[in-house]
This record gives sequence, structure tokens and C-alpha cells, in this order.
Amino acid sequence: MRKLLAAALAAVTVFLAVPAVAGADTGTSQVYVTHGLPLESVLGPGTKVDVYVNGAVAIDDFLFGNTVGPLSLPAATYDVEIRTPDGITTLISKSIAVPAGGNFSLVASFVDAAGTPGINVFSNNTAKTRFGSARVALHHAAAAPAVDIDAGLFPLSRKVPLLKLPLVKNASNGAAAAFTLPTFLRYTVDVRVAGTKSVVLPVDNVRLSSKVLTNVYVVGSASGGTLQPLVVTIPVD
Repeated sequence: MRKLLAAALAAVTVFLAVPAVAGADTGTSQVYVTHGLPLESVLGPGTKVDVYVNGAVAIDDFLFGNTVGPLSLPAATYDVEIRTPDGITTLISKSIAVPAGGNFSLVASFVDAAGTPGINVFSNNTAKTRFGSARVALHHAAAAPAVDIDAGLFPLSRKVPLLKLPLVKNASNGAAAAFTLPTFLRYTVDVRVAGTKSVVLPVDNVRLSSKVLTNVYVVGSASGGTLQPLVVTIPVD
């Protein structure tokens, strides 16, 4: 089983701190926006926010865990603000340069281990995969230290932990990595504090589809007890 999983994980991209441009130079990019900030202590249950682009409301009453897109945006630099629903308090303000011909995810999330709210920008690889395989991309967007990530076959690796294999080591906030895996298997993913055996987020029964890119964003706060995965699927080309 370890050999099978090792073969499944053969196609791996390294973690990248800066997103790369993907797709043809069409003059516009496809952009997805995800609300990954569980700010109950600030905004109350549901953490509803509004998203402003260049001073105008772009997304109204945006709920935690939701994704909007794709938005077709011409290449330009955009001033993005995350505000409280009354429009008075600005929680996040960031200028984001969107190049031409890409596919990107903007994730309102914590942008460091200390829990600073911000926007993580990730590039999406939407190229088709080989028959019987699919791409899954893991993203660190949480108020948590650097992490290691293991994968296994579900449910076998839960009964026999030796069947798990390391995917990534010492990934800090803002990092992302993509893997091409067979679609006929089911997987476990364990997020550990880097260099330790302490699992802070176990994810079971992960299924993949060849028709989509499966993005998994690890969001929330480790110390606040809100660490969790958000799964967003994006159509492949």
C-alpha cells in the first residue's frame, strides 16, 4: 500500500511563496474569492462581511466558508477592502495586481502565525490531468505555525499509521502545493506542527474528480480552536 501511495504522489509541485501566472495571455484573469476568516469574536456568528473593489461593493453579505467566482477581471491593480456589513469598519485593505491570462484565488484569511487578517493570493493550475487522475492543491492560510502534511489511503492509514507518507515539510502561511492523484482511491490528509507528531487537523475520506481542481484551504486559528479545511472546486480547462 505504501508503494501504491508513493506512486500516486509521484507528480508533486513544490511550495511556492509567490503565485505564478497560469493560462494564456487573454488580457483578463479568472478570479475566485473565498471568505476564510472565522471572526466570531469580532463580527458575531457567521462572520458576515462586505467586499469592496476600488471603493465599490463587489460582494455583499459574504459569509464565512463561501466562495464567489469566477470573476473575469482585466489585468490591473485593484484596491480590495474587507469591511463590516455596515461599511464603517475596514478589516482588511490590500492592493492586488492581477496579471493577464491567469486563474487565481483570493482568500480572506489570516496571513501569518500571529493571526493578522489579510488576503492570501494563490495561483490555480487548471490544466487537464491524465485519464483517471485529478489534481488537489493544499494551501496554508491559517493562524498557525509552519506545518508538515502527510497523506494516506482511507481508511487503511487510520488503522495502520505506517501507511501514511509525508507530502510536505515545514510549510508556512501563504504556501501552496499541488498533487496529481488517482481518482479511484480515497485519502486521508494530516496537518502536523512542523517537526512534531502533533496532528492539528485530520481530514478523512478525501475524494477527487478529474473534472475539477480541488483546492483545500487550511484556515482559522490553531490557538483559537477554529482551525479547519475549506474545500473549493474549480473547473479544469
